[in-house]
Amino acid sequence: VTLTCSSDGNPPVKIYTWFKGSTSVGEGKIYSIPNIRSEDSGEYTCQSQNHHGERRSTAVQINVLYPPKRVSVSISPSADIVEGSSVTLTCRSDGNPPVKIFSWFKGPTSVGEGKIYSIPNIRSEDSGEYTCQSQNHHGERRSTAVQINLLCKYEILEGSSVTLTCSSDGNPPVKIYTWFKRSTSLREGKTFSIPNIRSEDSGEYTCQGRNDHGERRSTAVYLNVTCKLMLRYSTGTFIFSPFSRRSYPETLTEVLCCPLRESIPVITVH
Repeated sequence: VTLTCSSDGNPPVKIYTWFKGSTSVGEGKIYSIPNIRSEDSGEYTCQSQNHHGERRSTAVQINVLYPPKRVSVSISPSADIVEGSSVTLTCRSDGNPPVKIFSWFKGPTSVGEGKIYSIPNIRSEDSGEYTCQSQNHHGERRSTAVQINLLCKYEILEGSSVTLTCSSDGNPPVKIYTWFKRSTSLREGKTFSIPNIRSEDSGEYTCQGRNDHGERRSTAVYLNVTCKLMLRYSTGTFIFSPFSRRSYPETLTEVLCCPLRESIPVITVH
C-alpha cells in the first residue's frame, strides 16, 4: 500500500510527516507499507509543514482484510468428563470480515457446524480429537485439536465388593503398579480391592505402571457408589430394588440409606 501526500504552500512544503492515529510512523511525501498486516489497519494522516506553519490532512482509513487466524477451541466442563454428562465445545477466531462459517471435525470426519458444538449425553464412542475450522471470504484455518477422554463410570451398590485390575505392556515387564484415587496414592499391586464399598469410596481411580525405563498412568475409571434404599411402611420394612417385581404398600413413612446412616426426605412414591 502506498500513501501519497500533496499540499500547496508558499514557499513549497518540504516536510511531510505521517501518523497512524497519534503516533508518528514516517516522513516524506510518500509512505509505503510493502507487506501489509492486520495490525496495520487504522487511520492515517499526513502533516505538511513550511516556514510559515503546518497543517494536517483529513484521515484515511485502511481496513486490512485477512483470513481467519488464531483459531482456538474451549471445552466445558474443563475438568473430568463423565459418560452421560453434557459437553460443549466453543470455537473462537478472528478474521476480517468476521468469521461466519464454523465447521467441527472429529478426526477427519465432519460432525457439525456453528460456533458451538454440543454433545448432550456423551458416550464412550464420542471420545477422540475435535477441531474447529473457521472460514471467511479470504480463507480458512483449523484449530489445534482438543482431546475428549471420558471417565468410564461404574454404578456400584453400597456394600458390594469391587476389584480393579491393571494391565500394562513394557519391556522389561512392568513390576510396580501403584493405585491412585485422584492424586492420592492408595497402595501397590496389580489388583486393588474394596471388599465392602461405601459412598465415601466414590471417585476417580487410576493405575500407574512402572518399569526401569519409565512410568505411565492409565485413563481414569469413575466409581459411583449408590446406597440401598430401605423403605419403611407401617406394615413392614423392605430393601428397595429397581429391578424387583415386588408390590409395595401405598403408605410410605420413611426412606433410609442402608446401612442406616441418614434419613432421606420423602417427596412422593408411586
